[in-house]
Amino acid sequence: MKLHETFEFNNGKLPSKGSVLLSEPFLEDSHFERSVILLCEHSEAESFGFVLNHPSVVELHDLIDIAPLSIPVLIGGPVANNSLFYLHTFENVESSEEILPGLFFGGDLTAIFEYLTLDESNKDKIKFFIGYSGWSTGQLTQEIKERAWICVNNIPLKTLLTSPISKLWQKCMSMQGEQFQTFSIFPKNIADN
Repeated sequence: MKLHETFEFNNGKLPSKGSVLLSEPFLEDSHFERSVILLCEHSEAESFGFVLNHPSVVELHDLIDIAPLSIPVLIGGPVANNSLFYLHTFENVESSEEILPGLFFGGDLTAIFEYLTLDESNKDKIKFFIGYSGWSTGQLTQEIKERAWICVNNIPLKTLLTSPISKLWQKCMSMQGEQFQTFSIFPKNIADN
């Protein structure tokens, strides 16, 4: 029996649009190891979201030469990794979809660039992603039953958008109560303990 099979990685919560998924500490998957995923959609037919804490090697200027600022681009997941997506807190952007109160998916990129041109500090109000994370019918529910993820709804939007990505999983995990605080300090390799 592996050590991680002896731990109860479960909080009983079910996913919904706007929920955050936290991967279990020992998940051995290059796309999802120690990941924090914001779900933009969850239904019986499909679920999708973006990994908020996996950096890429490119910046926005590398992908769009007219981008007004150089902003890091994250790896949102392994699906459609040749496409650019974004989450932001800019209200009244045409064609954007509200995921949580004050948090939007997509919309008119020209309007987004106008916000970034007006005030450089607006770059803290947007996250760009290459690719996304997706699940087919029943797949995410099954992975939660198998304890690959816990689903949470108590992470403040500011934490998701402005926390250093290298500490985001640990910070979010530590907010889930005593048992999960212990998980948050586990080394990736238990032999390193």
